[in-house]
Amino acid sequence: MAESSLYIDPKQYAVITLNRPHKLNSISKNTIKELDNHLTEVTNRHDLKFLIITGNGEKAFCSGGDLNDFHGEMSEQEAYKTLKPMQEIIYKLATLHIPTIAWLNGLARGGGLELASACDFRFATPNADFGFIQGKLGIATGWGGGTLLYERINSNHAFQWMIESDIKTTSELLTIGFFQKEINDLTISENHEALKPYIDRSVEQMRHWKKQRLNFMELNLMKKRMEDEVRTCSKLWVSDEHKRAVKQFLSKK
Repeated sequence: MAESSLYIDPKQYAVITLNRPHKLNSISKNTIKELDNHLTEVTNRHDLKFLIITGNGEKAFCSGGDLNDFHGEMSEQEAYKTLKPMQEIIYKLATLHIPTIAWLNGLARGGGLELASACDFRFATPNADFGFIQGKLGIATGWGGGTLLYERINSNHAFQWMIESDIKTTSELLTIGFFQKEINDLTISENHEALKPYIDRSVEQMRHWKKQRLNFMELNLMKKRMEDEVRTCSKLWVSDEHKRAVKQFLSKK
């Protein structure tokens, strides 16, 4: 069974759905390959207005990397090789030629919030919570999402969230501007009030505005910073702090 899906709506938007609800829509190595294929297909189309990324079910948007693939017992080089492909997906998503929306249908943790940070906008259910928890695991963001978080919200808010690694509510994240809208109806359709402005605009308008946005993001520098994140996380991966944190987490499960 596919771990994700791509749907093209007649109203000229695409939806990528993470399809691992039994694993809180965590991302495996296979999921990464599928996401790369989906984004390539979206990139090659010239008739789309925007892209939505969401998770299957109402419990989780994405809980981060699957521990079966992103486990603690890796060398620094192995960690880099494991983390790098998803960093490339995150960059590809962040620089997509059309606007992107993270449709947070449930909780998000760690890498799940890095995925959300790669999108231009984030709409979230009020009945969930969210955390950049990497700090509590003895590591840092490993897919480039830390760099993108600084693009999305006030730098001090981003800095504090990384250090404290706490869990935040939808209301808190609306206040600091990380979320743009609260969605009570999780059904994605052309009739959803949150999507109406995006559907009503033309393809040419949407692509023009996304190009303007990207022109302000210094993409070469952003890419370098994201690469630095992967390398730093790879070094932290072999630390005793990370190994202890993973062992403690697994013992609780």
